[in-house]
Amino acid sequence: MKIYASLDEDIGEGFVWLQKPGLPTRGIVRITNADSGRNIFCEALQFEKNFLEKYNQSPRFVIERPDLSIVMSGWYRTRLGDLQTQREYPLEIATADSWYGKIRACTHHPQVVVRLAVWLGVLSVVLGIAGVLLGVASVLEARH
Repeated sequence: MKIYASLDEDIGEGFVWLQKPGLPTRGIVRITNADSGRNIFCEALQFEKNFLEKYNQSPRFVIERPDLSIVMSGWYRTRLGDLQTQREYPLEIATADSWYGKIRACTHHPQVVVRLAVWLGVLSVVLGIAGVLLGVASVLEARH
């Protein structure tokens, strides 16, 4: 798959652009670099006519084969193993539209506020479960 750089306004966003039949128009995917074994979870948007018309304007490189191309920010290229733009890599793309995939997409997001928010959310759920278990244990112990 040939790698293209994100547009300037998309560098802090948590999505990539690609064209892959069978994926929803907008969904969570797991992208694995077969060479390095490294992977990312992120939102994937399917290429559309308006995006390609905007992207293919000079001085940028033209996406000639959308079916064999992916547009991603430097954040995701680095996490996949320092991938260079305008080069081809063996990327495996699989749908990951489960709760696990959505949480992982948030923990891999380029914006620190999103990563921090999801970790605080996970921590609050863990502490909430611990609080309920301790409360139930103290009620059961008081009965005996």
